[in-house]
Amino acid sequence: MKRTILLAAMLACFAYGKVSAQTINGVKLSELKEPFLELRAFKQDFGSKVIVQLEYGQRVISDRQASIVKDENGKNMEFNSALDFVNKMKAYGYELFTAYGVTLRDDTILKYYVLKRKD
Repeated sequence: MKRTILLAAMLACFAYGKVSAQTINGVKLSELKEPFLELRAFKQDFGSKVIVQLEYGQRVISDRQASIVKDENGKNMEFNSALDFVNKMKAYGYELFTAYGVTLRDDTILKYYVLKRKD
C-alpha cells in the first residue's frame, strides 16, 4: 500500500514537472508581473482563428514571431478572437484597460488592446 502511494506521488510530481505554460519569447505568462501589456491579434491566412502578439516591455524584437504567444510545444497558440485571449489573461491577473485602433494608409485599422494588472 505504501509503495502504491509513493509511486503515485512520484508519478504526479513527474507529470507536474513536465507541464509547462503558455509562453511569450520564452517567458511563461504566469511569470509576467508587468503592470501593463499590449496585444494585437492577427487573423490566420486560412481559418477563422487568430494568433496574438504580446508586448510587455521586452527588448525590441526584430522577429515578430518571437512576440507571439506559444503553447507548451513552442507552436503558435490559436484563439477565437482577441477578446478570447483577454478573457484568458484574467486567470493571470490582468484585465482590459483600454482598446484603440490605428488607421494605416490603405484604411486598414489595426486594433490594440492594453491590459492592466489587477491590484
